[in-house]
Amino acid sequence: MVGRERLCVELGALRSHWEDWCARRGLTAGQGVRQLVVIAIREDAAGEPGTTTCGLPRPVVGEPRTRIEIRLTIAERRAVERHAMAMGLRGNRWIVSLIRAQLTREPQLGEPELHALSVSNRQLAEIGRLLGQLARADEAEPARRELRSEWVGLRRRVDEHLRTAAVIIRANLDRWSR
Repeated sequence: MVGRERLCVELGALRSHWEDWCARRGLTAGQGVRQLVVIAIREDAAGEPGTTTCGLPRPVVGEPRTRIEIRLTIAERRAVERHAMAMGLRGNRWIVSLIRAQLTREPQLGEPELHALSVSNRQLAEIGRLLGQLARADEAEPARRELRSEWVGLRRRVDEHLRTAAVIIRANLDRWSR
C-alpha cells in the first residue's frame, strides 16, 4: 500500500489570491501546488529551467510549416486579438509564440519588446564606448589604476550583455521571418 504524503501550508491572506490564480487556470489548489513543486524540482535537478520538450530545433527561415486548427469561443478569439495587438502581432503569430514559449522556455518577443531591446543595446553600446575611453585615459595616471580595472571589467560585462541581446534579437527575427 502506498502512503499518501501531504504538505500543509498556511497561506493566510494569500489564500483567496491563490484560489483565484488556480481557478483562472482551471486547477484545484492542490493541482496548482503540485505543478509548482514539479517545476521547482525539475529546475533544481537540471540546474536550469525545465522544458517540456528537449532538443526542439530552432525554426529555420523558409522551413515548411504545417497548419493546425483550433476552436475558440468568440470571447477567447477577441482576447487573443487584443493580446496579439498589444504585442504588435497578429492572432496566429501570437498563438504560435505562446506554443513556442511553452515548448522552448525561451522569450518570444513582439515588436515593442524588440524595439525596447534595440534601444537598450544602443544605449549600452554608447556606455561601453565611453568606459573604454575612460579606461584608456586613466592609463597615464597611476592613482587611478584601480578604477581602470573596474572600468575594464564593467565594459566586459556590457559587451557580454550586448552579445546576448543581439542573439535574442536575431533569434526572434529568424523565428518570425517567413
